[in-house]
Amino acid sequence: MAISAGFVFTIFMMTLGPIKTVPAFFVMTRDMEAPARLRLAFEGTLAATAIALVIAFVMRETARNWGVTLDDLMLAGGILLFLGARESIVGFNRAPPPPAPSRYPAIAPLAIPTIVTPFGVVAILVFMGLAEGDPAATWTVLAILILMMALNFVGMVFARQIVGAVGVVTFQALGWIFAVLQAGLAIDVAVKAIRNMKLFTG
Repeated sequence: MAISAGFVFTIFMMTLGPIKTVPAFFVMTRDMEAPARLRLAFEGTLAATAIALVIAFVMRETARNWGVTLDDLMLAGGILLFLGARESIVGFNRAPPPPAPSRYPAIAPLAIPTIVTPFGVVAILVFMGLAEGDPAATWTVLAILILMMALNFVGMVFARQIVGAVGVVTFQALGWIFAVLQAGLAIDVAVKAIRNMKLFTG
């Protein structure tokens, strides 16, 4: 499976990007004052970035030690992406539930699972696996990952203005469109993994 900056950016935008973070942060901070919102956005971005880097460097090695291959991750990622897409499509008209109270909201529910989703975890692991042995590709993946965290921060800082300008319905529509694309991508990734694993041979 070839890797390109554009492809990595697209997948990270779908699984780790601000399209889902902005409306969730807007709902989460509806009753907060501006300084509290800014602090939460900053702390949540730091936590999410740290978690993403741990996944990229530590969990990839852990997966290798457990004997989890790149094709295994691709197949798992395809399944998770499809389930996530199905949930988004089926729940298109449902309002997002208010977040449960948390002692450390910057970590949960903001950093995980709002910013760093289960699908994002698999995407990071897969791209770091594909880039293994290629320093340029590795730095490309990491740079786009950091860029995505920065976009999340900017989106959260201006969440009220963005939602006020385009409306929650626009984000729901974008999320639905991305969910349909995500479902197609999920099938493509899973099929490629199955072919690579030669699970069905004549």
